[in-house]
Amino acid sequence: MNISMRTSVSAAAFAAVFSAAVGTALAAETINLTAVSGYAPTASWVKIFEEYFIPQVDKALAEKGDYVINWNKGFSGTVVKPRGELDAVSSGVADLAIVVPAFHVDKLPLHAVSFVTPFATGDLHLVTRAMSKIAEEVPEFTQEWSDLGVHYIGPAGSVDNYEAVCKTNKPNPKDFDGVKIAGAGTNLLYFKGVGGVGVNSNLGDFYNAMQTGIAECSSVWAEAAAGFKLYEVAPYFIKADMGAVTSFAIAANETYWETLPEPVKEAIEEATAGYGTALADYVVAAADASLETYKANGGTIVQYTQEQRQEMAAGMPNIAKEWAEAADKAGKPGSKILTMYMDMLRANDQEIAREWDKE
Repeated sequence: MNISMRTSVSAAAFAAVFSAAVGTALAAETINLTAVSGYAPTASWVKIFEEYFIPQVDKALAEKGDYVINWNKGFSGTVVKPRGELDAVSSGVADLAIVVPAFHVDKLPLHAVSFVTPFATGDLHLVTRAMSKIAEEVPEFTQEWSDLGVHYIGPAGSVDNYEAVCKTNKPNPKDFDGVKIAGAGTNLLYFKGVGGVGVNSNLGDFYNAMQTGIAECSSVWAEAAAGFKLYEVAPYFIKADMGAVTSFAIAANETYWETLPEPVKEAIEEATAGYGTALADYVVAAADASLETYKANGGTIVQYTQEQRQEMAAGMPNIAKEWAEAADKAGKPGSKILTMYMDMLRANDQEIAREWDKE
């Protein structure tokens, strides 16, 4: 075969392959999807959503070739501000959202179980698995979301251990007496037993709250404290190890979800399960490095002893029992979920500072 013939055959082969590829691409149905978070990709949960969740969905769909998603990334406040994710996905402004249930304890009370059981575990992977189990076995849990027109897909957490960052040192729990602490919802109650005064806020506003004097401290975790450069306004990192929580959920507008083809639903569900693990992996791995970042920028790490942690836990009202009983009275299985959750922690040999369900 001469050169001209080989060139002709090669060109024909390339054209055939290209034509087949174009044909496959044209055959794939495009699904438009608006995903939102009020936070920017500097926040770990948005970062991992972009770097893990979206590629995982795209990869799963590409393997079958029937569907492709056109992603509209509504992050950094472009569609909603922090706290607005649930309303956006409920109303249909967003198709999919990274929701922060801690901001909506009035609408999603059952999701608060990890928040009302502090000083029980710092194992974020375990907490995420426990919440997944509750969602699978307790229908009332997901029904709360359905009542809002939202389809709950799965949990995720970016808080491996709630700590505090402060403008001045707090070497003893009693030093929080009368101190204003910025935080989100239920976690502010962790300081109630030592006299702390909660100021409702969100991570994006903590820096400004402490800089302007609205708050003296913020309730936060290591990765976020370093990522949001809180050491610039709060150089004391009070490591009280108050526990891990599932602070996020992936959820979709229910009407939108019902319109999705099954392969797309399956891809999103699988990516959600992996997202919870990937986010926990990232946060846990970043914790130690974040403390080093804090110190490298002039911060001081103040490690509380187990006795000091016990003091904080013992001084609190039993917020878990109060939460469970309130849910029970409202016809929701609060006590059942509390026992399920604590049983999972006990079964995994956690150092539980207070048996919230047994008092």
